[in-house]
Amino acid sequence: LTQRMLKSYCQVGQDHFYIKPVAQLKKAVALYQEGLDFLSDFRNVAGVAASLDEINAIWPEYKNLITARPNKKNVPELVILNEKLLKLAHQIVLDLTAESGKELGKIVNVSGRQRMLSQRIELYYLLRDWGFTKQSYLDTLATARREFTEGMAYLNNYPKNTKEIKALLENTVASYSLFEHSLNNKGNAFLVSLTVTQLLKQMNTATNLYSKSSNKL
Repeated sequence: LTQRMLKSYCQVGQDHFYIKPVAQLKKAVALYQEGLDFLSDFRNVAGVAASLDEINAIWPEYKNLITARPNKKNVPELVILNEKLLKLAHQIVLDLTAESGKELGKIVNVSGRQRMLSQRIELYYLLRDWGFTKQSYLDTLATARREFTEGMAYLNNYPKNTKEIKALLENTVASYSLFEHSLNNKGNAFLVSLTVTQLLKQMNTATNLYSKSSNKL
């Protein structure tokens, strides 16, 4: 959700209104707050309370900036805050995965992370398109692309995939492969957005399927 928020912010800032980024941003902000409220029930899990406290200290500032009229000058600060929130949220996921003690905990985590990576790829593509060519940003885009490919390989090799999940993963790999070359060039924001939206839906479905399997154990 943090990746989606900043992605939508960049879309509005560049006058890319093809997927209603203003509405997407408002929805992501609301869902993020709901998620924080939900996670408060798990503060007793080791490490979660400390991460939540840090998130709650950063979130108000990030929320104020991300919901204001897009300003290119604010992007570097937003990126810094975004990275902090993402790191803390990922740590919570790791702590909850460790607490669950289930074999499927990791596969759910990896599948869910693919959703984040799809948004992250588009975010850093948009930053580059907007003129932010700082080497660390370019490196982050390259890393996200590599990690998404590695994540798909991990999921495809999971021995307990159902036929439904196998078919879904095959479609996801095909979708990503078809548009990957578009990420190498500027001016493909519309195509990137369409494909990333598809990837997000596919990986959201996969994550839900893995979660249902996990709940049965």
